[in-house]
Amino acid sequence: NIVMDDATNNRKVVVPASVGALGALGYNDRVAFPWFAPAGFNRAALNFVNLTQVRINQPERDRLTEVKINPIVKFPREGYVIMSQNTLQQAKSALSSINVKRMILEVKRVIVEIGNRTIFDQISTQTRTELVKQFTAVLGGVQSKAGIEMFSIICDDTNNTKEDIESNRMNVQIRLVPTR
Repeated sequence: NIVMDDATNNRKVVVPASVGALGALGYNDRVAFPWFAPAGFNRAALNFVNLTQVRINQPERDRLTEVKINPIVKFPREGYVIMSQNTLQQAKSALSSINVKRMILEVKRVIVEIGNRTIFDQISTQTRTELVKQFTAVLGGVQSKAGIEMFSIICDDTNNTKEDIESNRMNVQIRLVPTR
């Protein structure tokens, strides 16, 4: 739990630490993009936190991070800050980081939105080319804003067979390499 000011009722309140995490996410998205880490002093300094229920030392912080708990830590003269950004994913991969997972979710949201506008369009070379063009614009924007290192989009005869077209299906394969 954390202690923070309730400005509406002019008192201090005890709330779950997840409230601090939500505050960091909100601040992160105001000053950066979802694919930036909501951790550290730049985007997860919790200046609204007055106290944590438990103070942890360095070995405890390391142990919490190992078990996928993102600790809130107090630094002298710096205040409280979230000091890691782990997801609960067990396998070591880029998806072990909150920022990468949030980037994937954001890209997926936009890609699905664009793809949905293509439903019931003719399955033609022109449709595929236009779809790749739109996806490239979105992913290029994320890449230019440090969300992904590189990407590729495949939507051609190599992954769209005659059987796919006869089944009214168009396949698009998108590969991303996230920025770490």
